[in-house]
Amino acid sequence: MKRYTICFYALTMCMTLSAQTMTLEECLERARENNHELQMAALEIEAASEQKSEAFTNYFPRISANVMAFRLFDEMVKSDGTYPQEIAALSPQFAPLAGTPFTVSEFNRAYAVSATLVQPLFSGGQIVNGNKLARIQQDVAVLKQQLTTKEILQKVTECYWQLAQVRYNLSTLEAAEKQIEAVMAQVELFLKAGITTRNSVLKVRLRQQELSSARLKLENADHVLRLLLAQQIGIAPAEAEKNFDIVLEDKPLEQPIEAMKGALSLSPDHREELQLLGKKVEAQALQVKMERGKHLPHLGIGLAGYHSGLGGFSEKAEQYLPSRLNNGLVFGTLSIPISDWWGGIHAMKRQKIKLLQAKSERENAQQMLQIDIERAWTNLQEAYKQTQIAQTCCEEAAENLRMSNDQYRMSTCTLTDLLDAETLNRQAQNDLARAKAAYQIALSDYRRKAQ
Repeated sequence: MKRYTICFYALTMCMTLSAQTMTLEECLERARENNHELQMAALEIEAASEQKSEAFTNYFPRISANVMAFRLFDEMVKSDGTYPQEIAALSPQFAPLAGTPFTVSEFNRAYAVSATLVQPLFSGGQIVNGNKLARIQQDVAVLKQQLTTKEILQKVTECYWQLAQVRYNLSTLEAAEKQIEAVMAQVELFLKAGITTRNSVLKVRLRQQELSSARLKLENADHVLRLLLAQQIGIAPAEAEKNFDIVLEDKPLEQPIEAMKGALSLSPDHREELQLLGKKVEAQALQVKMERGKHLPHLGIGLAGYHSGLGGFSEKAEQYLPSRLNNGLVFGTLSIPISDWWGGIHAMKRQKIKLLQAKSERENAQQMLQIDIERAWTNLQEAYKQTQIAQTCCEEAAENLRMSNDQYRMSTCTLTDLLDAETLNRQAQNDLARAKAAYQIALSDYRRKAQ
């Protein structure tokens, strides 16, 4: 165990000198700030906020404007003739025109501008319920961000302890390599003295090759896990290759007792998954009201005004025809969808069925989440007990290796027994590292689900 501790701290110091290192807490904080999925979740909240603001504008009047203009290639009105005598009876000012010839070539351009304002007074509750739905969507986006944050932090924790396990295994492997080197030196001395054969040398070399192969696998796993952890906390792979590493933390193992369990909530009501399903029930209830609102009368009032101009008239025609027209009106609208009720009744029943499904889904999820918390607690207890077992095995294996090494020097045990003892010790050390990492992951998982 002393060798294991010395190698562990030596490896940690080397890592610190060669790259920017981070503790687990620093990795978690970096993930909160820079993780890509969390940034996307924040954008979802902004989008939901904009949707909520958009829904609120439905309370405002609807204003529209239209502009129309044209010019003809030829006049629209063309005619030749003589003014009748009867025109004098219309007005004294027309008397001079009676009996005189005329040529009409008038009206070749026009424009019109209109504006309409409509204020909805009643729309079957669709505006009110639409705003409520928009608020629920915003709440859903916030809950999803909280859920994503917990999931990302759990992934970072798992990746960190998996990487730590690989580092512990590398430390154990380094100690094993030094042990085998010492065995090789002793075997070579025995070979020169004629106490052993070259088969013993071959066995030790094969074990060295086995350790080299194991080191290659661990180094590759270390490389991939380090890049994966860097990506989760927002560090680009190119930068992580040069300037990122972790500080190995040997945290004490706290026994999971009932007091720890009682300090955390055992009700799943706090879980974002259950709250999201609750929001789904609320949204579905509003969808029922929205569907009903489609088939209720819609009432509104409005204002309209227009201005138009006519052009291309002769000076004489302009004396009698207005070239500018202005007018306005106030109106009200009442729309009653009568025939829509034929299919609308079934549409509302369909929405009510979806509401019942959402309620059932929430009730089922509540039970499953309760079981999930209990499972996490059981896994935590099991992980702690596994560390205790692994610790005991590790101590026994280390003592067995020490005794085998002494016995081999005194030629009271075989080389095979010594190599087996080394293998058992290395396996016990690896099992302990795996158990410790599993405990820290199980502890983080339980806190995530029970808090």
